[in-house]
Amino acid sequence: MTALYQTASRVWLTAAGLSLLLPASRRIGIWLPLHLALAGAISTAISGAMQTFMLALTATPAPPGWLVLTQLVLVTAGAGLIAIGMPTSTPWLTATGGAAFVAAMAILAWMLWRAWSKALNRRHASPMAGYAAAVAFVLVGGTLGALMGARGVGGDLYLHLRHAHVSLNLLGWGSITVVATMLTLLPTALRVRMPQRRGKVVLVLLTAGLLLQLVGWDAALTPVLAAGGIAYAAGALGLVALVVSVLRVERRWSVPLAALHMIAGVGWFVAGSVGLAWALLDGPSGFDAYRPLLLTAFVGGWLVQVLLGAWSYLLPMGRAGHPLERRRSLAAFEVAAPVQVLLLNSGLVLIAGRGGGWLAPGLGELGVVLAFTGAGLALVKAWAFPLLARGPVETERARAVWGG
Repeated sequence: MTALYQTASRVWLTAAGLSLLLPASRRIGIWLPLHLALAGAISTAISGAMQTFMLALTATPAPPGWLVLTQLVLVTAGAGLIAIGMPTSTPWLTATGGAAFVAAMAILAWMLWRAWSKALNRRHASPMAGYAAAVAFVLVGGTLGALMGARGVGGDLYLHLRHAHVSLNLLGWGSITVVATMLTLLPTALRVRMPQRRGKVVLVLLTAGLLLQLVGWDAALTPVLAAGGIAYAAGALGLVALVVSVLRVERRWSVPLAALHMIAGVGWFVAGSVGLAWALLDGPSGFDAYRPLLLTAFVGGWLVQVLLGAWSYLLPMGRAGHPLERRRSLAAFEVAAPVQVLLLNSGLVLIAGRGGGWLAPGLGELGVVLAFTGAGLALVKAWAFPLLARGPVETERARAVWGG
Protein backbone atom coordinates (compact mmCIF):
# COMPACT_ATOMS: atom_id res chain seq x y z
CA MET A 1 0.00 0.00 0.00
CA THR A 2 2.86 2.40 0.75
CA ALA A 3 4.28 1.77 -2.70
CA LEU A 4 0.85 2.39 -4.20
CA TYR A 5 0.59 5.76 -2.44
CA GLN A 6 4.02 6.82 -3.67
CA THR A 7 3.23 5.68 -7.21
CA ALA A 8 0.08 7.81 -7.19
CA SER A 9 2.12 10.71 -5.84
CA ARG A 10 4.62 10.39 -8.70
CA VAL A 11 1.73 10.46 -11.16
CA TRP A 12 0.43 13.68 -9.57
CA LEU A 13 3.83 15.39 -9.62
CA THR A 14 4.37 14.39 -13.25
CA ALA A 15 0.93 15.80 -14.09
CA ALA A 16 1.79 19.02 -12.23
CA GLY A 17 4.86 19.52 -14.41
CA LEU A 18 3.01 18.70 -17.62
CA SER A 19 0.14 21.04 -16.72
CA LEU A 20 2.49 23.99 -17.18
CA LEU A 21 2.37 23.26 -20.91
CA LEU A 22 -1.33 24.16 -20.96
CA PRO A 23 -2.43 27.70 -21.87
CA ALA A 24 -2.51 29.98 -18.83
CA SER A 25 -6.28 30.36 -19.15
CA ARG A 26 -6.80 26.59 -18.95
CA ARG A 27 -4.63 26.16 -15.86
CA ILE A 28 -5.84 29.38 -14.18
CA GLY A 29 -2.34 30.82 -14.11
CA ILE A 30 -0.32 28.70 -11.72
CA TRP A 31 -3.33 27.41 -9.76
CA LEU A 32 -3.57 24.01 -11.47
CA PRO A 33 0.16 23.13 -11.20
CA LEU A 34 0.14 24.17 -7.55
CA HIS A 35 -3.01 22.17 -6.83
CA LEU A 36 -1.68 19.05 -8.54
CA ALA A 37 1.61 19.36 -6.66
CA LEU A 38 0.15 20.11 -3.22
CA ALA A 39 -3.28 18.46 -3.01
CA GLY A 40 -2.16 15.72 -5.41
CA ALA A 41 1.50 14.78 -5.02
CA ILE A 42 2.32 16.14 -1.55
CA SER A 43 -0.94 15.12 0.15
CA THR A 44 -0.90 11.63 -1.36
CA ALA A 45 2.73 11.07 -0.44
CA ILE A 46 2.11 12.33 3.10
CA SER A 47 -0.98 10.15 3.49
CA GLY A 48 1.03 7.05 2.69
CA ALA A 49 4.26 7.95 4.48
CA MET A 50 2.50 9.17 7.63
CA GLN A 51 0.83 5.78 8.00
CA THR A 52 4.20 4.05 7.68
CA PHE A 53 5.92 6.32 10.19
CA MET A 54 3.08 6.37 12.73
CA LEU A 55 2.96 2.57 12.83
CA ALA A 56 6.74 2.27 13.08
CA LEU A 57 7.02 4.89 15.83
CA THR A 58 4.24 3.38 17.94
CA ALA A 59 4.78 -0.33 17.15
CA THR A 60 1.13 -0.88 16.32
CA PRO A 61 -0.39 -3.15 13.65
CA ALA A 62 -1.67 -1.70 10.40
CA PRO A 63 -5.30 -0.60 10.11
CA PRO A 64 -7.70 -2.68 7.98
CA GLY A 65 -6.61 -2.86 4.35
CA TRP A 66 -10.00 -1.79 3.03
CA LEU A 67 -9.81 1.42 5.09
CA VAL A 68 -6.33 2.24 3.82
CA LEU A 69 -7.52 1.73 0.25
CA THR A 70 -10.58 3.89 0.92
CA GLN A 71 -8.35 6.71 2.17
CA LEU A 72 -6.21 6.49 -0.96
CA VAL A 73 -9.24 6.48 -3.26
CA LEU A 74 -10.78 9.47 -1.48
CA VAL A 75 -7.65 11.62 -1.51
CA THR A 76 -7.06 10.76 -5.17
CA ALA A 77 -10.66 11.36 -6.21
CA GLY A 78 -10.83 14.55 -4.17
CA ALA A 79 -7.75 16.10 -5.74
CA GLY A 80 -8.84 14.96 -9.20
CA LEU A 81 -12.39 16.32 -8.99
CA ILE A 82 -11.13 19.69 -7.74
CA ALA A 83 -8.59 19.78 -10.59
CA ILE A 84 -11.46 19.32 -13.06
CA GLY A 85 -14.08 21.43 -11.30
CA MET A 86 -12.08 24.65 -10.90
CA PRO A 87 -10.84 25.10 -14.50
CA THR A 88 -14.27 24.14 -15.89
CA SER A 89 -16.15 26.40 -13.44
CA THR A 90 -18.23 23.50 -12.09
CA PRO A 91 -18.88 24.35 -8.42
CA TRP A 92 -20.68 21.12 -7.51
CA LEU A 93 -17.74 19.08 -8.83
CA THR A 94 -15.28 21.17 -6.84
CA ALA A 95 -17.42 20.86 -3.70
CA THR A 96 -17.66 17.08 -4.12
CA GLY A 97 -13.91 16.84 -4.55
CA GLY A 98 -13.34 19.00 -1.50
CA ALA A 99 -15.66 16.82 0.57
CA ALA A 100 -13.86 13.65 -0.57
CA PHE A 101 -10.48 15.18 0.26
CA VAL A 102 -11.62 16.21 3.76
CA ALA A 103 -13.09 12.74 4.31
CA ALA A 104 -9.72 11.21 3.39
CA MET A 105 -7.99 13.44 5.93
CA ALA A 106 -10.59 12.49 8.58
CA ILE A 107 -9.75 8.81 8.01
CA LEU A 108 -6.06 9.63 8.35
CA ALA A 109 -6.83 11.41 11.64
CA TRP A 110 -8.61 8.30 12.91
CA MET A 111 -5.63 6.14 11.91
CA LEU A 112 -3.34 8.47 13.84
CA TRP A 113 -5.57 8.36 16.93
CA ARG A 114 -5.77 4.56 16.68
CA ALA A 115 -1.99 4.21 16.43
CA TRP A 116 -1.39 6.33 19.53
CA SER A 117 -4.19 4.76 21.57
CA LYS A 118 -2.87 1.25 20.85
CA ALA A 119 0.82 2.23 21.00
CA LEU A 120 3.26 -0.24 22.50
CA ASN A 121 5.96 2.43 22.23
CA ARG A 122 5.29 6.03 23.30
CA ARG A 123 8.85 7.34 23.25
CA HIS A 124 8.24 9.32 20.05
CA ALA A 125 5.51 11.67 21.22
CA SER A 126 6.87 14.74 19.40
CA PRO A 127 6.53 13.43 15.81
CA MET A 128 3.10 12.02 16.64
CA ALA A 129 1.98 15.36 18.09
CA GLY A 130 3.31 17.10 14.99
CA TYR A 131 1.29 14.74 12.79
CA ALA A 132 -1.83 15.43 14.87
CA ALA A 133 -1.41 19.20 14.50
CA ALA A 134 -0.80 18.88 10.76
CA VAL A 135 -3.92 16.74 10.21
CA ALA A 136 -6.03 19.16 12.27
CA PHE A 137 -4.81 22.04 10.12
CA VAL A 138 -5.59 20.27 6.84
CA LEU A 139 -9.09 19.35 8.01
CA VAL A 140 -9.84 23.05 8.48
CA GLY A 141 -7.87 24.16 5.42
CA GLY A 142 -9.50 21.57 3.20
CA THR A 143 -12.95 22.57 4.39
CA LEU A 144 -12.23 26.22 3.61
CA GLY A 145 -11.00 25.25 0.18
CA ALA A 146 -14.16 23.26 -0.52
CA LEU A 147 -16.30 26.25 0.50
CA MET A 148 -14.38 28.60 -1.75
CA GLY A 149 -14.41 26.19 -4.68
CA ALA A 150 -18.15 25.66 -4.31
CA ARG A 151 -18.62 29.42 -4.72
CA GLY A 152 -20.33 29.51 -1.35
CA VAL A 153 -18.51 32.71 -0.42
CA GLY A 154 -17.38 35.77 -2.33
CA GLY A 155 -16.02 39.27 -2.07
CA ASP A 156 -13.83 40.21 0.87
CA LEU A 157 -14.76 37.02 2.73
CA TYR A 158 -13.34 34.95 -0.13
CA LEU A 159 -10.01 36.80 0.03
CA HIS A 160 -9.98 36.43 3.80
CA LEU A 161 -10.57 32.68 3.61
CA ARG A 162 -7.96 32.31 0.86
CA HIS A 163 -5.27 33.68 3.17
CA ALA A 164 -6.24 31.18 5.86
CA HIS A 165 -6.53 28.35 3.31
CA VAL A 166 -3.01 28.93 2.00
CA SER A 167 -1.54 29.23 5.49
CA LEU A 168 -3.27 26.12 6.85
CA ASN A 169 -2.27 23.87 3.97
CA LEU A 170 1.19 25.22 3.20
CA LEU A 171 2.51 26.16 6.64
CA GLY A 172 0.46 23.63 8.60
CA TRP A 173 -0.37 20.45 6.72
CA GLY A 174 2.66 20.26 4.45
CA SER A 175 5.38 21.93 6.48
CA ILE A 176 4.65 20.60 9.97
CA THR A 177 4.27 17.06 8.60
CA VAL A 178 7.65 17.29 6.87
CA VAL A 179 9.32 18.69 10.00
CA ALA A 180 7.84 15.94 12.18
CA THR A 181 8.96 13.28 9.68
CA MET A 182 12.44 14.75 9.26
CA LEU A 183 13.12 14.24 12.97
CA THR A 184 13.47 10.53 12.21
CA LEU A 185 13.97 10.38 8.43
CA LEU A 186 17.13 12.50 8.25
CA PRO A 187 19.08 10.42 10.81
CA THR A 188 17.78 7.26 9.12
CA ALA A 189 18.95 8.39 5.67
CA LEU A 190 22.35 9.35 7.12
CA ARG A 191 22.47 6.04 9.04
CA VAL A 192 23.30 7.67 12.37
CA ARG A 193 21.76 7.58 15.82
CA MET A 194 18.97 10.04 16.45
CA PRO A 195 20.24 12.89 18.67
CA GLN A 196 18.69 13.51 22.07
CA ARG A 197 16.91 16.62 20.81
CA ARG A 198 13.39 15.53 19.87
CA GLY A 199 12.07 18.69 18.27
CA LYS A 200 9.33 19.43 20.80
CA VAL A 201 10.13 23.15 21.00
CA VAL A 202 10.32 23.42 17.22
CA LEU A 203 6.90 21.87 16.72
CA VAL A 204 5.36 23.99 19.49
CA LEU A 205 6.72 27.20 17.92
CA LEU A 206 5.52 26.24 14.45
CA THR A 207 2.05 25.29 15.68
CA ALA A 208 1.68 28.32 17.93
CA GLY A 209 2.99 30.62 15.21
CA LEU A 210 0.44 29.36 12.72
CA LEU A 211 -2.39 29.60 15.25
CA LEU A 212 -1.45 33.21 15.96
CA GLN A 213 -1.46 33.93 12.23
CA LEU A 214 -4.94 32.47 11.93
CA VAL A 215 -6.18 34.62 14.82
CA GLY A 216 -4.57 37.62 13.16
CA TRP A 217 -6.32 36.87 9.87
CA ASP A 218 -9.66 36.30 11.58
CA ALA A 219 -9.54 39.39 13.80
CA ALA A 220 -7.74 41.59 11.25
CA LEU A 221 -5.03 42.35 13.83
CA THR A 222 -1.69 43.00 12.17
CA PRO A 223 0.32 42.82 15.47
CA VAL A 224 -1.03 39.32 16.16
CA LEU A 225 -0.37 38.33 12.56
CA ALA A 226 3.20 39.60 12.84
CA ALA A 227 3.73 37.80 16.16
CA GLY A 228 2.61 34.57 14.53
CA GLY A 229 5.07 35.06 11.70
CA ILE A 230 7.92 35.68 14.15
CA ALA A 231 7.06 32.60 16.22
CA TYR A 232 6.85 30.45 13.09
CA ALA A 233 10.23 31.76 11.88
CA ALA A 234 11.71 30.94 15.30
CA GLY A 235 10.46 27.37 14.90
CA ALA A 236 12.07 27.15 11.46
CA LEU A 237 15.37 28.39 12.90
CA GLY A 238 15.05 25.79 15.64
CA LEU A 239 14.87 23.12 12.95
CA VAL A 240 18.32 24.25 11.77
CA ALA A 241 19.70 23.45 15.23
CA LEU A 242 18.19 19.96 15.02
CA VAL A 243 19.68 19.38 11.57
CA VAL A 244 23.10 20.55 12.74
CA SER A 245 22.92 18.19 15.73
CA VAL A 246 22.21 15.30 13.35
CA LEU A 247 25.07 16.25 11.03
CA ARG A 248 27.47 16.41 13.97
CA VAL A 249 26.84 12.77 14.88
CA GLU A 250 29.81 10.66 13.81
CA ARG A 251 29.09 8.61 10.72
CA ARG A 252 30.94 6.24 8.41
CA TRP A 253 29.31 7.15 5.10
CA SER A 254 29.05 10.20 2.84
CA VAL A 255 25.87 12.27 2.70
CA PRO A 256 23.29 10.62 0.36
CA LEU A 257 21.16 12.47 -2.16
CA ALA A 258 18.12 12.22 0.13
CA ALA A 259 19.90 14.14 2.88
CA LEU A 260 21.31 16.72 0.44
CA HIS A 261 17.80 17.57 -0.73
CA MET A 262 16.46 17.60 2.83
CA ILE A 263 19.21 19.94 4.03
CA ALA A 264 18.71 22.26 1.05
CA GLY A 265 14.96 22.14 1.70
CA VAL A 266 15.50 23.25 5.30
CA GLY A 267 17.42 26.24 3.96
CA TRP A 268 14.45 27.24 1.83
CA PHE A 269 12.08 26.63 4.74
CA VAL A 270 14.06 28.97 6.99
CA ALA A 271 14.47 31.64 4.30
CA GLY A 272 10.78 31.46 3.41
CA SER A 273 9.69 31.61 7.05
CA VAL A 274 11.93 34.57 7.91
CA GLY A 275 10.75 36.38 4.79
CA LEU A 276 7.14 35.65 5.72
CA ALA A 277 7.68 37.04 9.22
CA TRP A 278 9.07 40.24 7.71
CA ALA A 279 6.19 40.49 5.22
CA LEU A 280 3.53 40.01 7.91
CA LEU A 281 4.76 43.13 9.70
CA ASP A 282 2.79 44.94 6.98
CA GLY A 283 -0.30 42.79 7.48
CA PRO A 284 -2.37 41.32 4.63
CA SER A 285 -0.86 43.65 2.04
CA GLY A 286 2.61 42.40 2.95
CA PHE A 287 1.44 38.80 2.66
CA ASP A 288 -0.01 39.42 -0.80
CA ALA A 289 3.19 41.12 -1.98
CA TYR A 290 5.27 38.23 -0.63
CA ARG A 291 3.15 35.50 -2.22
CA PRO A 292 5.45 34.78 -5.25
CA LEU A 293 8.43 34.31 -2.95
CA LEU A 294 6.32 32.31 -0.49
CA LEU A 295 5.30 29.82 -3.16
CA THR A 296 8.83 29.53 -4.55
CA ALA A 297 10.36 28.88 -1.14
CA PHE A 298 7.70 26.67 0.42
CA VAL A 299 6.42 24.73 -2.60
CA GLY A 300 9.49 24.37 -4.82
CA GLY A 301 12.37 24.76 -2.41
CA TRP A 302 10.85 23.05 0.64
CA LEU A 303 7.98 20.62 0.05
CA VAL A 304 8.65 19.38 -3.50
CA GLN A 305 12.42 19.26 -2.95
CA VAL A 306 12.11 17.23 0.26
CA LEU A 307 9.64 14.90 -1.47
CA LEU A 308 12.08 14.30 -4.33
CA GLY A 309 14.86 13.68 -1.83
CA ALA A 310 12.76 11.35 0.31
CA TRP A 311 11.87 9.28 -2.74
CA SER A 312 15.58 8.61 -3.38
CA TYR A 313 15.64 6.71 -0.08
CA LEU A 314 12.09 5.52 0.54
CA LEU A 315 11.39 4.09 -2.91
CA PRO A 316 14.37 1.68 -2.99
CA MET A 317 13.88 0.74 0.66
CA GLY A 318 10.22 -0.02 -0.02
CA ARG A 319 10.95 -2.54 -2.75
CA ALA A 320 11.07 -6.24 -2.03
CA GLY A 321 14.22 -8.07 -3.05
CA HIS A 322 17.76 -9.00 -2.10
CA PRO A 323 19.71 -6.39 -0.09
CA LEU A 324 22.27 -6.14 -2.92
CA GLU A 325 19.49 -5.25 -5.35
CA ARG A 326 18.25 -2.61 -2.92
CA ARG A 327 21.75 -1.18 -2.62
CA ARG A 328 22.03 -0.89 -6.40
CA SER A 329 18.68 0.90 -6.48
CA LEU A 330 19.93 3.35 -3.87
CA ALA A 331 23.13 3.79 -5.87
CA ALA A 332 21.13 4.57 -9.01
CA PHE A 333 19.78 7.70 -7.35
CA GLU A 334 23.32 8.89 -6.58
CA VAL A 335 24.19 9.26 -10.27
CA ALA A 336 24.75 13.00 -10.92
CA ALA A 337 23.34 13.72 -7.44
CA PRO A 338 25.32 16.93 -6.74
CA VAL A 339 24.47 18.26 -10.20
CA GLN A 340 20.78 17.52 -9.62
CA VAL A 341 20.75 19.41 -6.31
CA LEU A 342 22.72 22.32 -7.78
CA LEU A 343 20.46 22.67 -10.83
CA LEU A 344 17.25 22.63 -8.80
CA ASN A 345 18.39 25.07 -6.15
CA SER A 346 20.25 27.51 -8.39
CA GLY A 347 17.16 27.64 -10.59
CA LEU A 348 14.94 28.33 -7.60
CA VAL A 349 17.28 31.13 -6.48
CA LEU A 350 16.89 32.80 -9.88
CA ILE A 351 13.11 32.30 -9.83
CA ALA A 352 12.96 33.84 -6.35
CA GLY A 353 15.14 36.73 -7.46
CA ARG A 354 12.81 37.38 -10.37
CA GLY A 355 9.73 37.04 -8.15
CA GLY A 356 11.15 39.60 -5.77
CA GLY A 357 11.85 42.02 -8.62
CA TRP A 358 15.62 41.89 -8.15
CA LEU A 359 16.56 40.16 -11.40
CA ALA A 360 15.77 40.66 -15.09
CA PRO A 361 13.05 38.50 -16.73
CA GLY A 362 15.66 36.58 -18.72
CA LEU A 363 17.32 35.33 -15.56
CA GLY A 364 13.95 34.26 -14.21
CA GLU A 365 13.36 32.21 -17.36
CA LEU A 366 16.82 30.67 -17.00
CA GLY A 367 15.90 29.79 -13.44
CA VAL A 368 12.78 27.97 -14.64
CA VAL A 369 14.87 25.92 -17.07
CA LEU A 370 17.46 25.04 -14.45
CA ALA A 371 14.92 24.19 -11.75
CA PHE A 372 12.83 22.02 -14.04
CA THR A 373 15.95 20.26 -15.33
CA GLY A 374 16.97 19.37 -11.78
CA ALA A 375 13.47 18.36 -10.73
CA GLY A 376 12.97 16.48 -13.99
CA LEU A 377 16.16 14.50 -13.42
CA ALA A 378 14.96 13.59 -9.94
CA LEU A 379 11.53 12.57 -11.23
CA VAL A 380 13.01 10.43 -14.01
CA LYS A 381 15.08 8.59 -11.41
CA ALA A 382 11.99 8.13 -9.23
CA TRP A 383 10.24 6.40 -12.12
CA ALA A 384 13.14 4.53 -13.74
CA PHE A 385 15.43 3.59 -10.84
CA PRO A 386 14.71 -0.20 -11.12
CA LEU A 387 15.89 -0.05 -14.74
CA LEU A 388 18.78 2.32 -13.99
CA ALA A 389 19.98 -0.04 -11.24
CA ARG A 390 20.85 -2.58 -13.92
CA GLY A 391 23.34 -0.17 -15.46
CA PRO A 392 26.74 1.19 -14.36
CA VAL A 393 25.68 2.70 -11.02
CA GLU A 394 28.71 1.55 -8.99
CA THR A 395 30.29 5.01 -9.06
CA GLU A 396 32.83 6.30 -6.57
CA ARG A 397 30.16 8.45 -4.96
CA ALA A 398 27.72 5.53 -4.67
CA ARG A 399 30.39 3.41 -2.96
CA ALA A 400 31.18 6.25 -0.56
CA VAL A 401 27.49 6.56 0.34
CA TRP A 402 26.19 2.99 0.25
CA GLY A 403 29.34 0.83 0.31
CA GLY A 404 30.82 -1.49 -2.28
